[in-house]
Amino acid sequence: MTCLHLPPAPASVGTARRWAAPLLPADVRDPVVLVVSELVSNAVAADAAVGAVDDIEVELVVDPAGRHVALAVTDSSDRPLPEAPAAVPADEDGGRGLLLLDALSYDHGWTPRTCGGKCVWALFRCPVPAQRWAASSRPQGLECADV
Repeated sequence: MTCLHLPPAPASVGTARRWAAPLLPADVRDPVVLVVSELVSNAVAADAAVGAVDDIEVELVVDPAGRHVALAVTDSSDRPLPEAPAAVPADEDGGRGLLLLDALSYDHGWTPRTCGGKCVWALFRCPVPAQRWAASSRPQGLECADV
């Protein structure tokens, strides 16, 4: 587990991306970094909306076996995470973060924090290279080239 504490400021988004990238397995680096960026952006906006000055916490957990990555980002807002919109007009500057979260993560959600605010989390699956599949555990109908 690795944590980063950031001020609720727009510059923190780039800092979080640069911090996360080298910690991640190459096969999920781009999608996880993109979601880090979106969740930290949302946390900065949520903290600004409630006038919070507490740090945003970004936590990454990379499964030692290299199969999963967990991401959690806190903010000071008690407002629930909204549902992802069905669509976003092409000329809109924002509003795609939750769509990206839905598309790129295996699972995601949020939980209220006992000290106030919330934690938004996302789970990512790392692709399992073909050579890791034992013949007995390979899904039926899949050849190594299909994995």
